[in-house]
Amino acid sequence: MKYTLGQAAKETGVSKPTLSRAVKRGDLSAEGGGGKPYKIDPSELGRWLTSYRERNPETTVTTTQSETPETPNVNKELEAEIEALREQVERGEAERMRERTQLEAHIDDLRGRVERAERKEDQLMAQLTDQREAKSEPVELPKKRGFFARLTG
Repeated sequence: MKYTLGQAAKETGVSKPTLSRAVKRGDLSAEGGGGKPYKIDPSELGRWLTSYRERNPETTVTTTQSETPETPNVNKELEAEIEALREQVERGEAERMRERTQLEAHIDDLRGRVERAERKEDQLMAQLTDQREAKSEPVELPKKRGFFARLTG
């Protein structure tokens, strides 16, 4: 299997522009070019990489976490854990919405009961005031005195 320029860059840790320049200079042989993607033989890539590192000892190839063999298993485990946590959150949200709906229905019921109780209280108060007999003592008005009685005093 031959590498594309991007795959070769990933495998070696050398940038794509560096590999492209090496192909154009003839240091690294590859098929393709002229609008077609480069195809680099792995053995040719290994030969070129050895000579490249000899010429550039300060350039070190660092392997990132995503390129280590144990990472895919760790990623799969983490992805499974993330998925499980997402499902748990979704279940929690669904439960919270169900409880919220129940509580809102309960609150509406209680409001209705309070309104009915207030109406009943108003009716009872109206009945109490209607049944009360008016007990009024006659108010004594001062006797009217005639004109001469007022005048003579």
